[in-house]
Amino acid sequence: MGKEKMMIMEQKRTDAPDRGEVKSSVLSVVTTAFFAAVIFLGIQSFRIPLPAAVGTPFLHFGHIFVMLAIVCLGGKRSAAAGVLGLVIFDILNGYIHSIPNVFVSTIIKCLLVGVVFNMMKKRAAGDRKKEYTAAVICAAVYGVLNIAVDFTWSVGELMLIGSTLGAALAAEITSIPATIINAGFTVIGTGLLYLPVVSAYRRIIKG
Repeated sequence: MGKEKMMIMEQKRTDAPDRGEVKSSVLSVVTTAFFAAVIFLGIQSFRIPLPAAVGTPFLHFGHIFVMLAIVCLGGKRSAAAGVLGLVIFDILNGYIHSIPNVFVSTIIKCLLVGVVFNMMKKRAAGDRKKEYTAAVICAAVYGVLNIAVDFTWSVGELMLIGSTLGAALAAEITSIPATIINAGFTVIGTGLLYLPVVSAYRRIIKG
C-alpha cells in the first residue's frame, strides 16, 4: 500500500506541470483569437473614408488594436492576431486585392515593433511609466513602418500594372496624408487605451 501511495503521489506531481502547460496553451490561443476579433471589429464598426489618389483608405481602430496586441501578446502572436483580424475584414468587405499587402505588412510591423518594445520594456525594469512611454514610442514606430511599407508596396503595384516610376511615386505621394492621419490616430489611441487594456490583460493572465 505504501508503494502504491507513493506512485500515485509521484503521478500527481508529474501531471501538475502538464495541466499547467495545457492551461497556458489554451489561454494563449484564446487571447490571440480575442485580439483577432477585436481588431476585426475595430475596423468593421468604425470607418471614416479619407481622400486619396490611390486606393480607398479610411480612418479606423484596427491599427490601434494591432499595436495593443503587440504590447500584450508579443510580436509572433500579435502577427497571427493581426493577420486574422485584418484579412477576415478584407474578405468580408470585398478588399481581396489588399490581402497580400495586409498579410506581409502586418507580419513585418508586428515582428519588428515587437522586438523594439521588448527591448525597451526590459530597460524599463518594471517601471510602469517607462513601459507606457515605450508603448507610445513603439506606436509611432508602427505608424512610420506602416507609411513606408504601404508606400513601397503601392508604388510596386502601380508599376506592375504599367505605370512609370515617376507616375507611381506622384500618385502615392498624394495618398500619403491619409496614411499619416491613420499613423497619428494609432499613436493617440495607443496612448489612451494602453493602461486599461494592459491592466485588464495582466489580470486575466494572473487569474
